[in-house]
Amino acid sequence: MLTLGRLGAGHLPVFFAIIFTINLGSTYVFAVYHGDVDPVFPYISAAGNDRPESCFFSLLMNISASLSILIIYLRYSLIKELIRGSDKVIEHANKWSLLFGVAGGMGMMVVANFQESAVIKIHLGAAVTCFGSGGVYMMIQTFITMRMHPLYNNRRIGYIRLGLAAWSVITFTMALTFGTLAASEFHKVYPDLPTPRPWNRKVWMPGYNLHIVSAVSEWLMAVAHVSYILSFSREFEKIRANLKVESLVVHLDNSPLWRSTEDLERYGF
Repeated sequence: MLTLGRLGAGHLPVFFAIIFTINLGSTYVFAVYHGDVDPVFPYISAAGNDRPESCFFSLLMNISASLSILIIYLRYSLIKELIRGSDKVIEHANKWSLLFGVAGGMGMMVVANFQESAVIKIHLGAAVTCFGSGGVYMMIQTFITMRMHPLYNNRRIGYIRLGLAAWSVITFTMALTFGTLAASEFHKVYPDLPTPRPWNRKVWMPGYNLHIVSAVSEWLMAVAHVSYILSFSREFEKIRANLKVESLVVHLDNSPLWRSTEDLERYGF
């Protein structure tokens, strides 16, 4: 799975984009068909909140989260292999990008398993972690890409990633800001009611128009994140990742007398 012929590992970002897109599209269609959400731009999580679409949403989102963490680690390993300690700034930035990238992937996994109607505080916190950490990861990786020019990559891919990172930051800020404003407008009229989940245009809800801006920003933010991961595909075609299993015994009831094949060679076996 890690390496696919001449594609190297270039298929992994493509698989991620396909699975993530199928997930969002199918859960939206099912949710609208069952009348669980309004067809005019619900939040992504609202579309995957109710059964049966929530089951499908959780399954594919967990797969997407696992793939994203794998891709983030491979990207980290690729940069580490290219630089080999020659640029300490890139080396430290690469470590920070791994930290934020994995945090974003874990946030995605929590979003998948804690729906809005289950534990709303955990869900919202995980969503902010997912998109917020993902945005920071994109900015750090963009800095790394620009700094790696001209020795390791061209400047065009740096500008592409810069545009996607800026797109992510802007849409994240808009989604958070307008979502907060929408909830504030609603509670001015209905101070004792919880924030609508999901919002519905058929029922008059104060702040609905602000919610639409927030929801559209969230969908655009998701597109930016998927596009950024896809930008790794061509670079991943040049790498080969192996998962190797090495037996340390000839019988599984025995204790190993050596820890690797290098030990055998060292002792002349």
